[in-house]
Amino acid sequence: MKPIHLAYIVAQRVRVWWRRTFQIRTRGVKAVVLRGDSVLLIRHSYQSPDTYMLPGGGIDRRERAMEAGAREVREETGCILTDMREHGQFVATSEGWPDHITVVVGQTTSAPVADGKELLEARFFPLNALPANLSPASLRGVKEVRDGLPPADAW
Repeated sequence: MKPIHLAYIVAQRVRVWWRRTFQIRTRGVKAVVLRGDSVLLIRHSYQSPDTYMLPGGGIDRRERAMEAGAREVREETGCILTDMREHGQFVATSEGWPDHITVVVGQTTSAPVADGKELLEARFFPLNALPANLSPASLRGVKEVRDGLPPADAW
């Protein structure tokens, strides 16, 4: 394991402990990034590295969810989003604290590049051939967008 990956793991554990202990409310965004009939999925170096997820992250102060979604996707993968829209909002408590999540949908023509630090992999998968190791929440989000379903009440 590279030292940078270890640093991300330690930082993530401290962040999770802090949020659980003090019930810190957070605001986050997840992005369903489409390119034709494919969706962008990522694998983190610090959190469930064997599991694919949708890209996303925290919403900064005074930042709107759509801006955060575009920024996070660009920072994590280099992809530029266009034709963005909000899919839905919900509160996730699965991590042990209230996390207000906005799911955004956007298009890209960019080729993703994982940074090798935060991300181990970033690539497109056909919407009809998603990987078996896709997180359940990400799978629900992709299926909602793919099948034109309304957003779920919970992540």
